[in-house]
Amino acid sequence: MVVRRLKLHDGQKAIVEHPARFKVAACGRRFGKTMLAGYWLAMRDEHSAVAGWPVAWFAPTYKILLDAWDAITRSLAPAITRANKTEQRIELVTGGKVDFWTLEDPDAGRGRRYRRVVIDEAAHARRLKEAWERAISPTLTDYRGEAWFISTPNGMNYFHELYRRGDDDAFPEWASFHLPSTANPYLPAEEIEDKRAILPELVFRQEYLAEFVVFGAGLVKPEMLIDGQPPAGQRPVLGVDLAISSKDGADYTAIVAMSRSADGTVYIHEAERFRGRFREVLDRIQAAAARHNPTIVAIEETQFQAAVIQELARTTRLPVRGVRPDRDKVTRFLPLLTRYEQGMVRHDPARVPAWFRDELLAFPDGEHDDGVDAASHAFAVSTPAVYAYESLSSRAEVPL
Repeated sequence: MVVRRLKLHDGQKAIVEHPARFKVAACGRRFGKTMLAGYWLAMRDEHSAVAGWPVAWFAPTYKILLDAWDAITRSLAPAITRANKTEQRIELVTGGKVDFWTLEDPDAGRGRRYRRVVIDEAAHARRLKEAWERAISPTLTDYRGEAWFISTPNGMNYFHELYRRGDDDAFPEWASFHLPSTANPYLPAEEIEDKRAILPELVFRQEYLAEFVVFGAGLVKPEMLIDGQPPAGQRPVLGVDLAISSKDGADYTAIVAMSRSADGTVYIHEAERFRGRFREVLDRIQAAAARHNPTIVAIEETQFQAAVIQELARTTRLPVRGVRPDRDKVTRFLPLLTRYEQGMVRHDPARVPAWFRDELLAFPDGEHDDGVDAASHAFAVSTPAVYAYESLSSRAEVPL
């Protein structure tokens, strides 16, 4: 049996030739992602189905799954010994198997062992996070398997979070790819431009440019996000939104350093987020304070957060202030939103990362809002009266 190599365009080569174990590809319409993923899964090399390995294809719905079933069945026809559409399994003369699963059941694939998996149109799977963490990821353990997440974007959901891992040094096995429809040289350029002319801008950007955009009532608009360096010597406050957990998928602890000038301009000096247990959270807050010499460290004071405040007050001389939220997250954010709408907020481009921008654009409907909440806490205490603190003891009462 001879397996023919698929002729790949440069955009497809960038994905398939990258050595990462987990790959997340945000692709525009008609890029060629489904054909490429089927080729990689079933027949590309010694780790594919034709080499005797069990592999699996996951899709959000049965209708989407059928397209992949038909394409892979046709490609593997000379090597198939059994293809059962009801069981959604293809068996090959080499001993390899291709299973097909829909993610309408988040436990799909549980108990199986796979060398490779593809999650097709991953951004459209409503329970992707649950399915990946609880069912699909464990299927790769025995063979130290690989996974591809391929999709056109669909807002700031869990697929977007996985995409961000490719830019995060904390996830060295992950790689991300942004490949618009224009990366496919076989698509007529005039056809894409026709789509640009007739589609709403956000729809075109998502479906053809493969950008992560937010539809609907996003409170912060892209044009409101302005870069700018904080004035030298201006001491910020720190806003802290706590989440004591190191588990993948949990909420983040976020720390935002913020100051205000005499004219009312708000400066975001730095934003960071991380997952960590109690001791690491304490260490990271102290490290941020050492970098910024803040006038106040504002921490939401509810339930377990009170223990963090008490421990910092007991063991450090940080100007810790508990903030008791008596309103919902959106209402708390509105005063800072007004500054964004007035064009009076500046982000330090070197120290305010992309995830913070993404949270702002997605709020209040995004996957995470930890950074937004930390910024709300910081703004709540960063009044002009804060600067009287510089002449006070680090344990003094701050006039607000």
